[in-house]
Amino acid sequence: MKKIKIKKLLKKVATIIFGAIIGYLLYYSVFMETIVLFIDSSSIKYTIISILALIISIASCIAVLSLIINQRINKQLFIVICIAYFATLFTVLFLRSSIERIFIFNPFIGLVDTFSNWETALQNVINFVMFIPIGYFMRKLKYHNLLIVSFVISLGIELIQVLTMRGIFDTFDILLYFIGINIGYLLFNKFQLTVE
Repeated sequence: MKKIKIKKLLKKVATIIFGAIIGYLLYYSVFMETIVLFIDSSSIKYTIISILALIISIASCIAVLSLIINQRINKQLFIVICIAYFATLFTVLFLRSSIERIFIFNPFIGLVDTFSNWETALQNVINFVMFIPIGYFMRKLKYHNLLIVSFVISLGIELIQVLTMRGIFDTFDILLYFIGINIGYLLFNKFQLTVE
């Protein structure tokens, strides 16, 4: 009985620690840069919003990790997490500073950049991880249909980014999105998530 309680406690502590680390990395690489687009970084408003974004980012990541570990969630919390997820995804993909149109057709350039620069490596890990939850929404598709849909989504995002000048067209990113969606599909088919 005591071993079970210790195991549960260790599971909760590990969830909180890993959720806090992932939440901070998400805040550092996404929200910190995005907030500057809307608010002057020298103002007190920026500081308050940054602190709130950090807290929300960490709390959300802890909730999502807990959800994955426990494999069940109530419907209202699930809806809140979905809204937060898609808002974050939209922010990451389409609310960046405007840049010139750049096309990178060789995926090996992105792969080499990943191993040469830790910030690029972190960005690529985030690109991969951010698309894993999409696999949940596609879990009922047949696998051959998933391959087509995940490729179309990945290609479409990169095309929209380059056309709106909110990002570069990078085939390595397409590959990361595609793999993330497919891994999410496999994970959510293996570990059933119960929404109650």
